[in-house]
Amino acid sequence: MTAREAAYQALAGFRQNGAWPDLYLKNAAADMPREDAALASEITYGTLQNLALIDFYISSFSAIRLKKLMPQVLDILRTAVYQIVFLQRVPDSAAVNEAVKLVKKKANPRAAAYANAVLRRIAEQKSALPEPERKDLADYFSVKYSHPLWFVRKMIGALGANGCEKLLAANNAHATAAARVNTLKSDRDTLLRELEEENISVSAHPFVDDAVVFDSLRGVISSCAFKEGKLYIQDIAGQLAVHALAPQPGAQALDACAAPGGKSLMMAQLMRCKGNLLSCDIYDSKVEELMKNAEKYGVYIMDAAKKDAAEHDPGLDGAFDFIMCDVPCSGLGIIRKKPDIRFKSEADIAALPQLQYNILANVSRYLKSGGHIVYSTCTVLKEENEDIIERFLAASPDFEAEAFTLPGIGDVSGMITLYPHLHGTDGFFIAKLHRKQR
Repeated sequence: MTAREAAYQALAGFRQNGAWPDLYLKNAAADMPREDAALASEITYGTLQNLALIDFYISSFSAIRLKKLMPQVLDILRTAVYQIVFLQRVPDSAAVNEAVKLVKKKANPRAAAYANAVLRRIAEQKSALPEPERKDLADYFSVKYSHPLWFVRKMIGALGANGCEKLLAANNAHATAAARVNTLKSDRDTLLRELEEENISVSAHPFVDDAVVFDSLRGVISSCAFKEGKLYIQDIAGQLAVHALAPQPGAQALDACAAPGGKSLMMAQLMRCKGNLLSCDIYDSKVEELMKNAEKYGVYIMDAAKKDAAEHDPGLDGAFDFIMCDVPCSGLGIIRKKPDIRFKSEADIAALPQLQYNILANVSRYLKSGGHIVYSTCTVLKEENEDIIERFLAASPDFEAEAFTLPGIGDVSGMITLYPHLHGTDGFFIAKLHRKQR
């Protein structure tokens, strides 16, 4: 299978049943040269990332309405347009010719001439392609940056037109990868030296201690340092959430929605492996993953348990000094890393705020008097973030928002939303609450 055929198959699977391309591409990569696998992945995710704009270009040069096209033909055209417009290293002729071959093989040979004509016209005009209409700013942003219209409207409301456009552009830009040095096994200087010896390009994060940054994760997962548990791939936003909680050595700590365990491992690290840490998840497989990670990263104070964070366990009431409550969310803060998330509808996420509130309200019972809890999400939607905290505080007079300080950002008066265009992190929400002394 060629790279372009794999990309087409991954997109077809996503269109047909909503299956995320990750697993398909991983399986396809097993039988492909590394360069082809990388190209297949780039075409797939790049096409998804720019889908609305790509469809606009196709419709601008097609005599047939997109709804009238065979879905297979449209998928192939989309992958080719992505290569022509966005991948400078791919010759236009290669993108066009390979797409025409795929149309003949996977769709309808009679559509080959049509595909050839449309793609050649786009290639000829790619330095002067048409712009989406600006009659409605939200519509314009939605097409230009390939984000759902409902999300664009919410972000204009939250950030203003200029801030919204910067966020959408950042969501479509290349995102560097971050990792946390496991100081239970190494230190940052030693880790940097070991990675560089394996010819992996890496640098220290400019303001977060024990964090490093990669332009690409190529080679990182197969490195000795990763295999030996000396680093954990984790965005800076997730690390900042744990810094906000700041669990202390000797404390009793809980990670209520823990899998895959990155925040749990960092909590143990800040606790210097002194005290006790309970990490919970709703699925048996995730609990097993948590324990495997604890062993790999040398976190011997951690125990993992299968628990639903929304269901009350009276045996945990008042048991913990520090609680991390990283709840299930829409994921709309990590669009830049998972472009398929942008296809979620408002209906898909409508039930989340109630679940999030239920989890926070339940888990808060487990906090000791004087204890601290961080509520976090990887979304930028107010209804999953600020609204939850405000509702909880209104119903919980024994709790109050607690100020905290984040490295590189400064003092925060209770809660903050991190944005890619402002902070260089994933979109992320962090709120810290304190249970008043009784």
